[in-house]
Amino acid sequence: MFISLPRLLLGLVVLLTVAKAHIQNTTAYGPSTFVGYLISTFSDANPTVQLHLSKGNDPSSFSFLNKGRPVLTSTVGTKAVRDVFLACNGERTQFHMIGTDLNINAAGFSWDKATRKGSRAIVVWKSSDLVNWSPSRLEIVEDATAGMVWAPSAVWDEATSQFHVFWSSRFYSKDDSGHTGTASIDKIRYATTRDFTSFSPAKDYIKADLPLIDQEFQYLGKPGNYVRFLKNEKNNQVYSEITSSGIFGTWTRLPGYVVNESPREGPASFADNNTPGMYHLLLDDYKRYVPFQTSNINSGGWQKSNYPRLPPLKHGSVTPVTKTEYDALLAKYPP
Repeated sequence: MFISLPRLLLGLVVLLTVAKAHIQNTTAYGPSTFVGYLISTFSDANPTVQLHLSKGNDPSSFSFLNKGRPVLTSTVGTKAVRDVFLACNGERTQFHMIGTDLNINAAGFSWDKATRKGSRAIVVWKSSDLVNWSPSRLEIVEDATAGMVWAPSAVWDEATSQFHVFWSSRFYSKDDSGHTGTASIDKIRYATTRDFTSFSPAKDYIKADLPLIDQEFQYLGKPGNYVRFLKNEKNNQVYSEITSSGIFGTWTRLPGYVVNESPREGPASFADNNTPGMYHLLLDDYKRYVPFQTSNINSGGWQKSNYPRLPPLKHGSVTPVTKTEYDALLAKYPP
């Protein structure tokens, strides 16, 4: 049977459109897909990756996995990791545990030294299933003018199949190779990567006249809609901004601060798996996480959660997990 070229091309377009739609659907994970929450964190006394898994979809009750022992230990750089963040791609086939390469327990440590001659790299582990991990790697993301790289986080971009990786740095002039002079204020920086091995050149993400660290995004379930949390280093408080035009779009500052208490840092937010429109936020008070929640995240109004069973956690991240992932974590790293 003869098929004209226009009809043949039209058929190919339809097939490709259907295939593309199918691929997009396989990456669409909503709250109903998940059966629990995984907290990736560390402690000051033991700067290693430690995992806590919720009891089902209860955001107030967690078990310390691996019988309370670390799951991942850095063997590179300072041999310590802080500010842990778990990133994953849209199809949940690629997981990357990243963190700050910083050891506050090292001999001769000082915060001033850590911001002048600290690590310009992030610590990276890779997994395809959340339970089998590669050895730790050190990946440099900043140039020699940076004094440090702190609190990395990442957002998966479905349109370009890559991660946008964010962190905080401060900088010294090019002729100040010893970083002995006055530094810039802390800036939020970013680069892109597909594999956490090769990174694009770093760029400024936010241009502000105040020092900013500890940025984290919360996706709001609709393309382009996010809330981002930032710590103002001047007053040690966390504020939030909202957008409907994507992470490189226009942002609007929500009134005030998340809570009018100081100090607060290391925001870790997550959507509730059971209740649509409810979000949770953990804020580190320099000792442990304090939990908050809201049913109107667009307003910026948060209430303290009554979670007496929340374990003593530090600056990390919260990841919703599927049943397959939940069961695998319990099997590999029982509490």
